[in-house]
Amino acid sequence: MNTKKEIQELLTELYKIISGPEDYERDWDRQRRLFTTYAKVIRTSVDNNGNPQSLVMEIQDYPQNFQELIGRQAFYEVEIHNIIEVFGNIAHAFSTYEAWKDSKKTEFIKRGINSIQLYNDGESWRITNMIWDDERPGLSIPSKYNPDAIVEPI
Repeated sequence: MNTKKEIQELLTELYKIISGPEDYERDWDRQRRLFTTYAKVIRTSVDNNGNPQSLVMEIQDYPQNFQELIGRQAFYEVEIHNIIEVFGNIAHAFSTYEAWKDSKKTEFIKRGINSIQLYNDGESWRITNMIWDDERPGLSIPSKYNPDAIVEPI
């Protein structure tokens, strides 16, 4: 199978797992299988003064954090573009996403980029680290990472 196609399938699965209607039961075990056991996920943002901050989590801790932020609300995160680069058993994906409150994409939440590092263990590609940031006033996604945007930048 084509390496980039395998990685794309993994990314598609990643977005499917966290997306669903109100009261959707997300399959966190399924998500963990996409990651190495030592994977880190890092949510970045800025504080009220504009200073960068990050929350570093083990992959096992992410479901609780997601539930605290999203709870049982409908939430749909979809990849709108990516750039995947591969060298041997390592890969990197810059994956641009949009988040919506509904599957018909009528209630926009946010847009951002997931920076995802992957490792091929000889059997499959798995995520070793993922860090992301969202657009905000003064920070819009460059066209290189957002050529097919359907919502105007903030």
